[in-house]
Amino acid sequence: MLIDKKPKEQLDIFLEEYNKFQKINIEKAKRIIVETIKYYNTRGSIHNSYAEILEDRWYNALEEYKIDYSVYNDRYYFTDLWVCWKMYSRNYLRSIIKDEAVSRELKNIKSIVDLGCGIGYTTASLKQLFKRANVYGTNIEKTRQYKFCKSMSKKYNFKLASDISKINRKIDLVFASEYFEHIQYTTDHLLDIIIKLSPKYFYIANAFNTVSVGHFEVYKYRKGVIATCFLSQQEVSKVFNKILSIKYERVKTKLWNNKPTLWKRKGL
Repeated sequence: MLIDKKPKEQLDIFLEEYNKFQKINIEKAKRIIVETIKYYNTRGSIHNSYAEILEDRWYNALEEYKIDYSVYNDRYYFTDLWVCWKMYSRNYLRSIIKDEAVSRELKNIKSIVDLGCGIGYTTASLKQLFKRANVYGTNIEKTRQYKFCKSMSKKYNFKLASDISKINRKIDLVFASEYFEHIQYTTDHLLDIIIKLSPKYFYIANAFNTVSVGHFEVYKYRKGVIATCFLSQQEVSKVFNKILSIKYERVKTKLWNNKPTLWKRKGL
């Protein structure tokens, strides 16, 4: 399985395959990946890295009350997606097997949605973990990495959707690794997922209080038809969990810092 292979061993294969869909300088991509890992591990000690430059571009736009979604289509943005797989998503998926409470709860899962599936490694891994399940990944179609992700969906037998409205069925498990931070109306989006997909479980790793490309400093939610309200990074996490706790309850696990958090629909 993909989660059993060390990312260092996967990297060359990944870059060669990605290069078939988007022409890149492979050695440059490797340098960016190494730089980005160091940057995330030692905030402030590395300057002018690709990750920092892309972050500055994102946050400078926010300061001018603009949202620069073009960062997701930058030629080497895929390197950040690979780093997220290496540093976060892969370990979150491995915890499904390692944590007894998680594996017990999710043993009979038949349908899964991976929100914001990027390069498709998490979605492919979910298909490998739950071989009999129907697995969907949501992805932005007009990005450079989409064609590669499409090839992953064919290779690993999962389905791609541009958003949750294209998934016309109830879902057993929603997986979200560092996803909701990228949605400005994130609590509205959460409610939409609960209504449209009616998941039995959420397996979520949020990091609302971190600085990263695509993360917002202030989140919004709609109050009524016209009014828009604002939430700070500190507030949004509390509201997010409060919304979930209406219909869901946390499953007690042994995961460090309770991350990811497994939410189970009440009454199951």
